Amino acid sequence: MAPPHFDIVARLREVADTGKHSDSQVAAAILSDADFATHAPINKLAEKAGVSEPTITRFCRMLGFEGTRDFKVRLAQSLAIAGRFIAPGPAQDENGSVTSVIARSAVDAVETVCNLINRDDLELAASLIAQAGMVRAYGSGGSSSMAATEMENRLFRLGIAASSHIDGEMQQMTAATSNKDTVIIAYSLSGEIKPLIEAVMIARRYGAKTIAFTAPGTKLAAAAELVMPFHIDEGTNVYRPSPARYALLALTDMLAMTVAEKIGAPAVERMRRIKNLQAMHANNATTLPLGD
Repeated sequence: MAPPHFDIVARLREVADTGKHSDSQVAAAILSDADFATHAPINKLAEKAGVSEPTITRFCRMLGFEGTRDFKVRLAQSLAIAGRFIAPGPAQDENGSVTSVIARSAVDAVETVCNLINRDDLELAASLIAQAGMVRAYGSGGSSSMAATEMENRLFRLGIAASSHIDGEMQQMTAATSNKDTVIIAYSLSGEIKPLIEAVMIARRYGAKTIAFTAPGTKLAAAAELVMPFHIDEGTNVYRPSPARYALLALTDMLAMTVAEKIGAPAVERMRRIKNLQAMHANNATTLPLGD
C-alpha cells in the first residue's frame, strides 16, 4: 500500500519520462486520460497502453499498490481533489480576456458574500468588536492570512487594540491569554485547519468571544460562536487566482465599516489624526486612501 501522502500523478509523470519502455507506455497512457484509467477494465487499459494485462498489474505493484483496484482508487481520489490541474485548459475562456475573467470573478465573489451575509450577525459581530479590550485575527495559508492581517489594519485606525497571527503556535499561545474582553476573528476557507480550530476552542475556554469567517458545516464553524458563512466556487481555470480573496476582503470591509459606525466620533477622530499625519508627507493626501 502506498503511503497516505503519495503523489500518484507526480510519480506517473516521473515514470513516463524516465521509466523503462513498458512502464513509460503505461504511465503515459494513464496520464493522457486519467478519468478513463480509473474506470476502464484492465484489458482496455492494457490495449490503450499497448501492453499486456500482466504488465498493468505489475506496473501498479511497482508503484507500491496491492493491485489495479488499489491503484484506481488512489488515482480517482487524486482526480477528485486536483483533477483540473492534471490537464489544464486554456488560460482564457470563451467569455473574454484575462482582464475580464479576473474582473468578473471578483464581482461574482463579492456578490456571493453580499447575498449570504446576515445583517443581524454582522451587527452583533461589530458590537462585540467595538466593545472588546483586545481583538485577535487569525488566518492560515494564503487568502486567510491576508484577511487576518487586513482586519488588524482596519481596526487599529479605529482605536481598537488588535493583532493578527498567521502562525498556528502563536495563535494558540495568544488564545491562551484570552479573557472575557477578548474577541477572536478566525479566517479559513476550508474550515478544517487544526491549529486554528484549536486556537478558537482555547480562546473560548477562557471566555473569549469567537467569530469565524468560513464555510458552513465545517469544524471551524462548529467551534466558533458566531459564523460569517461563505463559499466561493473556484471554477476550473487553474491559471486564475482564487476569487475567494475578494470575498474575504469584502467581508472584512463590511465588518470594519459597521464597527466604525458603532464607535462613531472617537473613531473618526483617530482617522483624522492619521489623515493629518499623512498630509505632512504627501501633497495629494486629500485624495489618498487613509494611510494606505
